[in-house]
Amino acid sequence: MLLSNYHTKNYRFRERAARLLNVKFTPSVLAGEAGTRKLCDFIKVWCDLKLWHIQFNVINRQTLLAAKADPERFRGLIVRIAGYSAYFTDLSPELQDDLIARTGHEIF
Repeated sequence: MLLSNYHTKNYRFRERAARLLNVKFTPSVLAGEAGTRKLCDFIKVWCDLKLWHIQFNVINRQTLLAAKADPERFRGLIVRIAGYSAYFTDLSPELQDDLIARTGHEIF
């Protein structure tokens, strides 16, 4: 994933700073000390490649589905969307469905 972003041709910008990578992990992938180490290693590689912008959502599909079904219970749930953060329950149903449809990375 990181190398794919690194090798992406971007003809508008000479530097890699103009690239953005959104990563969605499930909480189970980052659980415990081993999960923390994996995330630190992931970020270190990102920095070693001198890439610029990365943002994370750490949430699972079940939580998003529950938030869509019961918005009052999940009023404080914030998600990251391409450069900004938003309350999940304030998003349109179409955008909620789009976020739910994106697969969280379980293999790491």
